[in-house]
Amino acid sequence: MEVAVALLILSTSVVAIYQFISSTHLSSYQLHDRVIAREVANNRVALMQTIDPPLADRQRSGQVTMNGKDWLWEETTSKTTGDLFGFSIAVINKETQQTVFIREGYIEQQ
Repeated sequence: MEVAVALLILSTSVVAIYQFISSTHLSSYQLHDRVIAREVANNRVALMQTIDPPLADRQRSGQVTMNGKDWLWEETTSKTTGDLFGFSIAVINKETQQTVFIREGYIEQQ
């Protein structure tokens, strides 16, 4: 009887450890994708502030390859008060079609 209880405790521990390792691995993979997607969004913001400023309320989209993966970006700009534009940039993993990162903010009209 004691051996059966010990085996039950051992098997429960092994399952818990396996689930922990699996979830940690998945979390680190998702974190890696989020970091890359954030850089894609940061690059779009840098372009909006320099050579590709928003002109009016509009939507733009495109594709970029970074870190060996294809990423889609969807950018929406809208005129707010004064000389500010509001923007939202969604970065999507092309392979999974999942939105990985969204950057929102304001940018001064040039």
